[in-house]
Amino acid sequence: MDESPQVEFRPQSAVLISTVVVITIMWWAVMIAAIALGATHLHSCPLEPNIPIYLIVFGVTSILSLTLTSTIKRWEKNSYAYILISSCMTLLHLFNFAWFIAGTCWVYPVYPPNYSPGGALYCHKAVYQLAFVFTTIVWVTIACTFICGCCFALLTCCGTITVRRRLIPNRGTFYGAIRGSSQDSAAGDV
Repeated sequence: MDESPQVEFRPQSAVLISTVVVITIMWWAVMIAAIALGATHLHSCPLEPNIPIYLIVFGVTSILSLTLTSTIKRWEKNSYAYILISSCMTLLHLFNFAWFIAGTCWVYPVYPPNYSPGGALYCHKAVYQLAFVFTTIVWVTIACTFICGCCFALLTCCGTITVRRRLIPNRGTFYGAIRGSSQDSAAGDV
């Protein structure tokens, strides 16, 4: 007798799979570019020396997080490896969020920087622009996700209220209510 749990497979659409693959490849490319630009121009931003470091660390941790995300599906849910990888992913995501906040504090206050290397306080143009555009795109994505989540929650609540009104139009129509009695009855009151 086979006692293994039955695995349910849902067919995935080709569009969904293609979109996930393309977005993952683009994210890998941006993170590799961030690591390369940050490492190449590590000392080319004396205005804010943490910007190249921000790009390097965020790129490395994002690639590590993507790698763990793609390998976690190969482990059983109750195995020690699955629990270890899940814990590492959680810590990586928390660290990435904190690092992203720190990077925001380094990138936005120096806008617009001096791009000419002749001055004492300048920042390499490609390094700063990648950090600025990347940080802005991530903030816009977070804002859109939050707004869509709030709209979904609002629609869900409105749908629940509408359904409830159709099921229970008023207090006197549910089971156990006493009609025609002028006295206050405890039956049905909560």
